[in-house]
Amino acid sequence: MKHSRMTKFATVATVAAFATTLLSACGGSSSTTQSGHANDVEQALEKGGDLVYWTWTSSADTQVKAFEKHYPKVHVKVVNPGSGAAAYTKMMNAIKSGSNVPDIMQIEYQALSQFYTPGNLLDLAPYGFASLKNQYAASAWSSVSVGGKVYGLPQDTGPMVLYYNKKVFDSFGISEPPKTWDEFVKDGEIMQQKDPSVHITSDSGQGNLVASLLWQAGSHAFKVSGSNVTINLSDPGAQRWAAVWDKLIGEHLITTVANQGTEWYQAANKGKMASIISASWLRNTLQTSVKESAGDWRVAPMPTYDGKPASANYGGSSQAVYAKTKNPALAAGFVKWLNNSRESIELATASGGFPSTVKDLNAQDFLEEKADYFGGQQVNKVFNQSSKDIRSGWQFLPYQVYANSIVNDSIGKAYEGSVRFEDALKTFQKDLVKYGNEQGYTVKGL
Repeated sequence: MKHSRMTKFATVATVAAFATTLLSACGGSSSTTQSGHANDVEQALEKGGDLVYWTWTSSADTQVKAFEKHYPKVHVKVVNPGSGAAAYTKMMNAIKSGSNVPDIMQIEYQALSQFYTPGNLLDLAPYGFASLKNQYAASAWSSVSVGGKVYGLPQDTGPMVLYYNKKVFDSFGISEPPKTWDEFVKDGEIMQQKDPSVHITSDSGQGNLVASLLWQAGSHAFKVSGSNVTINLSDPGAQRWAAVWDKLIGEHLITTVANQGTEWYQAANKGKMASIISASWLRNTLQTSVKESAGDWRVAPMPTYDGKPASANYGGSSQAVYAKTKNPALAAGFVKWLNNSRESIELATASGGFPSTVKDLNAQDFLEEKADYFGGQQVNKVFNQSSKDIRSGWQFLPYQVYANSIVNDSIGKAYEGSVRFEDALKTFQKDLVKYGNEQGYTVKGL
């Protein structure tokens, strides 16, 4: 399942236009209250009605057809609004105008707060959703639940891992994947010394990945409480990441070719890119688009800064309900079936989605599946453990989509080697503080 996290966001102008509606769309931070009860959901499903669902998932049509077989009085219209910032701009423009707003929206975890902070999303807790907490991976649930309110139901997750080409590593006399970032740097140095055409990985400075790497390093860069935001991109975690990436860029150990561009695929296929820092969902991309080196790749836990397991989420989506939908109970019922029923979850997983439910993550047949592409390795065991090792406490900005879109203005210069990462993070912070205050948030930088 290919998600927008693997694509560049729309232009800064487009994202800025989207962001200006954040606090104004519903008149500041006020929200529309909807009373509801868990029993209302089943009654609404039996009664029926029409819903509009905006999503980019490849499994959506199949899932909706299956849903309508169970609830023939409900009709769900599926609309693909695109993905990334373009989709969110369409959603917010519809909300601002109050016209043609979808009842259900697919929203990535990183963007969810941009919708619930102004009060645009229905709290699903009154419809019994709070009781579902223990059925989902902790990191996914913490992304949709705030202060006892539930603003979406997790669909998939993206626990980070290191994909590495075992054949390439072996050719340099490196028998094991790096367990720490210091080892990662040393392995990269060995490769460059013996063959400068081989880089240990590729990183073009994509906003989503930068955020996840900061998270994995233990940074708590963003603290959000309603419209109050604190930004500290000089905290210990951010400093750890900056120090390692200064070495990787400074010593030319990594290539900065565009993620999943032509050069990227060629490097992966020809053994010129020895590893890839990514998430569980990249498995499908490798299997379909990096076929020349099939059988050479393996999956390992993310290298860490102290040798202790630590991961982060890199991608993943939820389904949320518009606060002013005409039929909140029916929309809630559809979302629950979509991301909680066994049938729907299996359809999503079959199309390449990585599950967010604990039961599916721990299913024996899922864990013991042997992947031929990865030399028969049981890769889901690595993904599953990474999901459990995701650091707690990370928050996204309530304007994270915009933040990701301007990474190249500051941190991009560090990837070019013209400034140090520590200094680039300071510039990035100044930009984010200034922008947030301009949008009506109360933002301070530490």
